[in-house]
Amino acid sequence: MTEVKNRLSALRQALKSLGANAFYCALSDAHLSEYIQKHDQFVSFLTGFTGSNAQIIVTETEAFLWTDSRYWEQAEGELRGSGITLMREGDKAVLKVTDWLKEKNSQSPLTLAVPLETFPLKRYREFKECVSQVIDFPEKSIDSVWAGRPEKTVNSLYIHHASSVSARDKLKRLQEWIGQNSSEKSALLLTKLDDIAWLTNLRGSDIEFNPVFLSWALVTQKDATIFLHQAILTEAIKEHLKTAGWQITEYSELDQMITRLKNTSVKLLAREDDLNARLYALAENAWQFIKHPVALWKSIKTPEEIAGLREVMKADGKAIENFIEELKARLAKGEHLTENDAAAILHEKRAAIPGFIGESFGTIAAVDANAALPHYEPKEGKGALITPPCVLLVDSGAHYDKGTTDTTRVWFLGNPEDFPDEKLKQLKCDYTAVYRAMKAFSEATFKPGTTGVDLDKIARAPIHAIGADFGHGTGHGIGLTLNVHETPPNISPREYEGSLTAFQPGMIVSDEPGIYRPGLWGIRIENMLCCVEKEDGLLGFETLTKCAIDKTLLEE
Repeated sequence: MTEVKNRLSALRQALKSLGANAFYCALSDAHLSEYIQKHDQFVSFLTGFTGSNAQIIVTETEAFLWTDSRYWEQAEGELRGSGITLMREGDKAVLKVTDWLKEKNSQSPLTLAVPLETFPLKRYREFKECVSQVIDFPEKSIDSVWAGRPEKTVNSLYIHHASSVSARDKLKRLQEWIGQNSSEKSALLLTKLDDIAWLTNLRGSDIEFNPVFLSWALVTQKDATIFLHQAILTEAIKEHLKTAGWQITEYSELDQMITRLKNTSVKLLAREDDLNARLYALAENAWQFIKHPVALWKSIKTPEEIAGLREVMKADGKAIENFIEELKARLAKGEHLTENDAAAILHEKRAAIPGFIGESFGTIAAVDANAALPHYEPKEGKGALITPPCVLLVDSGAHYDKGTTDTTRVWFLGNPEDFPDEKLKQLKCDYTAVYRAMKAFSEATFKPGTTGVDLDKIARAPIHAIGADFGHGTGHGIGLTLNVHETPPNISPREYEGSLTAFQPGMIVSDEPGIYRPGLWGIRIENMLCCVEKEDGLLGFETLTKCAIDKTLLEE
């Protein structure tokens, strides 16, 4: 923890040189992505926390880290001895970041330094109401604190052929929408990497586990410009983009383009939620906020795309079944296997499937108490030994040429009779409740217009019935060889755009309720579902996942 303390000390020196007395940063990048390159993981560097959701505030004498319930236990261990106070986001007794800032600012004025390039515009506006002043903590300041900061990753692109709609037709559809919803002299800025990948039918690997590439896109009724690192483009990719109607410009030239356009009569369109504070500052008065539909279009898969995904799910489910059979057989022979070994065996099974591209996220292979950490991932070479009798949770997925998968299974390894009776009774109760919750959601029928907030209650009911609950949402959208977390749709008790978007046929979503008992076990069963039309004008789901569920722990 000495390193963390030294890093915080260097940060405080940088703040002093900027005339600031407080610092804020979240895990984000210029595109406001959920998953980000190592180059942008400044919070992880400063704190040593390895979760995917974190916000930090550092003052002249204190440091705080906010994270949600998925990471409370993990953060407690990783921050121990660092001098950083864990703030359990979502706990009613813990102040929200904005409330904390207001309270501190009322005691002594805060000049808050924030990396504006990775700061959502809406958040920036909130923070300006909480403190005396918000200033930029620029890239050069980050570099001064972060010696040996990783360079940005820029990899080659490839054409995704599984989409049944051409890149040209997708662009035409967007241009027609701009014509119907704005003036002729307007240009729509797309900032989300998966939106641009879907629109162009291109994929990349600039962010680990996410088949996206660093890019911006600016679209008018008549033309379209994509901003890319051109050095990595092949002639085939250039021709693909040209045929689809795109002009290619260097990734770094977006700032110049925005500055140039703000001095004309062109109105710059963007989703407010997608814009970072630094981009907004380039053309403050030229922006017009509009909710473009690309994310919604992306969420609705075509019948041809769903057919391809069904093939993928069948092969992926078989790979998981083969994995657990091999694991059980090797354990029965007396082999000493760890969580890392489990992840490696599963990787081998999936990699043998034609069209395999790579994992869609780091495999969660967790034994007993480790499974109580919803986003636990065994560190390389440090995974726990799998020693029956035990509970093994594996949450994993992969990208294939025809789609993306995400499945969670829990197995009881060994003889249940060797497990303490009272613990086994509780374990069976939890497992059965989660199974019933998953099944209740997948079998639900509902009226058009129903949202993820409405449906979340269905999955929680069987778990609430035994006095339990879980801190994460019930499900998330899943991309087509794209981000494993896609929004919309979302199934959650929390109201935000993804969970308030009505379900439509063709949307792919996960179904993953859970129960987590710290120090004992975690239970989560996850299937992928496709929203479909049912009888009498109702909607429901088709289960796409084809992988057996362990019945050992189901109550009779």
